Amino acid sequence: MNEVGLGELFVRMIISLAVVLGIVLGAYAIIKRRRGVGAVSGAGRSIVARTGRVRSGGRNGLRVLGRTGVARTSSVVAIQFADRVLLIGGNDQAAPTLLAEIDLEGWERATQAPPDPLTGGPAPTAGSAPTGLLDALRQATTRRG
Repeated sequence: MNEVGLGELFVRMIISLAVVLGIVLGAYAIIKRRRGVGAVSGAGRSIVARTGRVRSGGRNGLRVLGRTGVARTSSVVAIQFADRVLLIGGNDQAAPTLLAEIDLEGWERATQAPPDPLTGGPAPTAGSAPTGLLDALRQATTRRG
C-alpha cells in the first residue's frame, strides 16, 4: 500500500470540506430563490405588536392591522387592502376563512379607544406596559370593578 503523509491527508480533508460546504450553500441558494426567502427573515411583511400598531409597511398593498388568538391553535387577523379591512380566521386544521369585510372608516371607528375620564387622553390598553415607575404604581393600585 502507499504511505500517505499527514500533510496530504490534511489537504484532502480541506478539499472535501470545501466541496461539502459548496453543495450546502448551493442548495440553500436554490431553496432561497424558489421560496422567496430574503436574507432578513420577514422582510417586507408587517409586524404587529400586541397593541395592534403596525411597525412596518405591507407588501403589495396589504397591511396587517391586528391579530388576536381565539384559542390555542386558532386566531383572527385583520388585514387592510386598499380601503377595505378583511377579518380572516385560521387554525392548524383548516384553510383560512374570510369572516367579515369592513370598510376602513368603520374599522377605525370601532377600534378607537374611548378617552380616559381622568386624563382626557386615550385610555391605556390592557396589554400596555407602563412607561415609568409612577405609571407602574398607578396601574398596580387602580381599582378595577
